[in-house]
Amino acid sequence: MEIYFRKFELMDECLKRLEEIKKSNTSIDKYRKTWKDKDSTERNLHKIIEAIIDIGKMLISDKKLHEPGNNREVFLILNENNLFPSKYLSLIDKMIGMRNIIVHSYDRIDDTIVYSVLKKNLSDIKRLNNLLKKTILPKK
Repeated sequence: MEIYFRKFELMDECLKRLEEIKKSNTSIDKYRKTWKDKDSTERNLHKIIEAIIDIGKMLISDKKLHEPGNNREVFLILNENNLFPSKYLSLIDKMIGMRNIIVHSYDRIDDTIVYSVLKKNLSDIKRLNNLLKKTILPKK
């Protein structure tokens, strides 16, 4: 259970940092001119997405479900086993796509898309984080 707690702490810290960046970057132009905020936004989103994927893989292992062939399959397997709601599958798909661009196509990152996620989608990520916590962590 400790490893789950560490993943959730990491995601909470990254979300806190992203909220600070969001507040200080009131326009796409300001965001584009602030390389530290751009780099930090990309890195924190990357860390959150990796943590979510790791949590999914750990849950699959804990429940002794069949091994996924790729990151997208992780959440399909969890969904098939009633451990992850289908309404979040498209969000996960987009997040994994963003992760792949950040990791593999870092020279083609679109600032407009990342800024849009920062401004409009942090609440989606928080909802997903809370959903995973409710699924995994013991009830208080």
